[in-house]
Amino acid sequence: MSVEIYWGSGSPYAWRVLLAAAARHVPYESRLLSFSAKEHKAPAFLAVNPRGKVPALKDGDRVVTESLAIMHHLDGLGSGPALFGASHAERTHILEWCSRIVSDLEEAVYGVARPLMFAKPDADTAGKVEAALPALHAELAGLETALAQGDWLAGGPAPSAADFAAFPFLKYVERAAGKEAARAIDLGVRPLAARYPRLAAWQARIEAMPGYERTYPPHWREG
Repeated sequence: MSVEIYWGSGSPYAWRVLLAAAARHVPYESRLLSFSAKEHKAPAFLAVNPRGKVPALKDGDRVVTESLAIMHHLDGLGSGPALFGASHAERTHILEWCSRIVSDLEEAVYGVARPLMFAKPDADTAGKVEAALPALHAELAGLETALAQGDWLAGGPAPSAADFAAFPFLKYVERAAGKEAARAIDLGVRPLAARYPRLAAWQARIEAMPGYERTYPPHWREG
C-alpha cells in the first residue's frame, strides 16, 4: 500500500480528505498525528510537509498538501462517481462550489466556532459570536436552498468534492454549539433539522456512507 494520509483529529481539512478517500474507495495507511503532542511540528512530519500542517498525502515518492489538492489526487486513484465531475461543465460547477465554501462558509463557521471552542473567562465570547451569527446563517441558508434541487450541493447522483469540503465545517460548528460558552447563546444550529431540515438530511446521507465511521474525529467520541 503506497498511499499514506497524515491527519489530525478534529481538523476539518483533514476530515474532508478522509471522506474523499472513503467515497473513492482508496486504501491508505492512516498516519494520525497528535496536535497536543505537537507531532505536526516534529522533524519526522516536517520532512513530509515543511509547513507543519495537516492533511498531507504521500503516494509513493509524491507528496501532496492542501485538502482540495489531495481530494483531486484521490479522485484520480479511486473508483466510482468522480468527486470533481465527469465533464468540463460539472468540474466548473463543483470547483465554483468549493471556492464558495473555502472563501465564505469556512470564514463564517470560524467566526462563530472559534470564540466558543477557545473561550477565555475574560473574553467577550457572546458578543463575538452574536456578531458573527448573521454571516453563518446566511451561508447555511444558501446550502439549504441548494439542497432543494437535489441530494447533493452540486447536483448529480452522488456526493462531490463540494459536499466533502463543506460537511466537516457544519459538524465543527455543531460541536462548538455544545460547549459551555454556548449555553447562554441561541445559535440556531442544534438541532440542525429544526431550522435546516435539508441540511440535516444531507448530513445523514454522508454519515451513512460506507467507511464514514473511520473518518470521524477520534477525540470527539470522548466528549
